Amino acid sequence: MTMQEPVGSTDSISFTDRLMNVFADPSEAFADINTSPNRAMLWLVPFLVFIVLSLLFTYLLFVNDTLKTQIFDLQTQGLSEAVKEGRMTQAQADEFRDRMEGTGLGIFMLFGSLPAIFFTAAYFFGGALFLWLSGKLLWKSTAPYMKYVELYGIASWVGVLGYLVTMLMIYGFGTLFATPSAALTVLSDYNPMETSYRFLSAVNLFSIWQASVVGVGVSKLNGKPTGASIGLTLGLWIIWVAIGVPLGLIR
Repeated sequence: MTMQEPVGSTDSISFTDRLMNVFADPSEAFADINTSPNRAMLWLVPFLVFIVLSLLFTYLLFVNDTLKTQIFDLQTQGLSEAVKEGRMTQAQADEFRDRMEGTGLGIFMLFGSLPAIFFTAAYFFGGALFLWLSGKLLWKSTAPYMKYVELYGIASWVGVLGYLVTMLMIYGFGTLFATPSAALTVLSDYNPMETSYRFLSAVNLFSIWQASVVGVGVSKLNGKPTGASIGLTLGLWIIWVAIGVPLGLIR
């Protein structure tokens, strides 16, 4: 005698169809988000893809002399600011700069990859946390936290596409500041030390697109109007930019 699998325990939408619908018809990508069981694959796969892309991008930066020099120049500017503000001595800054210049691939990959992994985790789990708390506070949502992680994972395929486009633009333009954002309007004069320029960089096409897709998912999960849900997620994105840019979390 065999046991029947509970109704709704399998994914009613194929992984490929869901992935395509994130871009073509987000409402279909989230059609079963509030009725299906938790599926770790929906957030774990894009999470791992982000990690792999981060490792690849770090490597590509190291083997490109122009981009590698730009990274070291940015670090040198940061050291100069630290000396100016009294957070380190000139001798300490010089010693740190000498170590940077002698950095090999292994160390470069280590120090480039660890922050990428940390921020990817914060990106997924922190973003889902804010959505979960907002749903509870505003709409008395009963959806569990991991459903929001799943929702965020589905929408993050827009971010994956944005990451690939950004990598191509950076390599194509030969500058770290070539991103699909408002910063393109001042690309030749971009100064990452200036807050106003970082705000322009934060106005990223794919970030806005993803926030809107997340809003569609929130609507499906909580049974709320799509417009109000997208308004919520775009509002949270604006708050994140307003806080993250001055604190240097967004560059």
